[in-house]
Amino acid sequence: MKTKVYSEGLITRLTHYLKYMLQLKELGKRTVTSQDISNYTKINSAEVRRDLLYFGLKGKRGVGFDVNDLINSFNKILGYSEKVKIALIGAGNLGKAILNYKMLDKFGFRIEDVFDNNPEIINRVISGRRVLDVSEITRVIKEKKINIAILAVPDESAQSVTDLLVISGIKVIINYTSTPIKVPKNVNVQTNDPIEKLFHTLYYLSNAVYKNYN
Repeated sequence: MKTKVYSEGLITRLTHYLKYMLQLKELGKRTVTSQDISNYTKINSAEVRRDLLYFGLKGKRGVGFDVNDLINSFNKILGYSEKVKIALIGAGNLGKAILNYKMLDKFGFRIEDVFDNNPEIINRVISGRRVLDVSEITRVIKEKKINIAILAVPDESAQSVTDLLVISGIKVIINYTSTPIKVPKNVNVQTNDPIEKLFHTLYYLSNAVYKNYN
């Protein structure tokens, strides 16, 4: 039985909704209205209501939707059920900034391993992670079954590192270089905001479109 494939627009909106729900939960909020969601995400309130109804999500009149129920539903749709492990390639200034981005851990995304090819950085501990040599990428990614990688390397190294990630079994690459990278059709490439894109790509990791290539 094939998994239903939703549109890019719908999955993008769901990532916005989920991000907001997680922020509300952290603030101790228990309920939310479709208008609240619309105000925060800047998505038309009628569109928000249609999306929620499409997935059978119904609130209580005068109360709204239960925040935890929405989180659980969005997680299930997007394929997120546990802490997501990520490989970070590049421990320069950009890589360090990503490592220090505390929102990743708050939303359940963990930089599991960091790789670099600079002898002066390899084996150093940065934000609690020991930097590994890029020669270890394939072994570590396969051993830990990591599916997502963040690419934060110099532009001239982007494609060669991408090729190595593909060989290693990575299914999603978040590209922070300014170089367009070429990947097989079973690998998804994203750019920009890490939280938004990580949520967005979880759906593809759990979708049959990608499983069919395994």
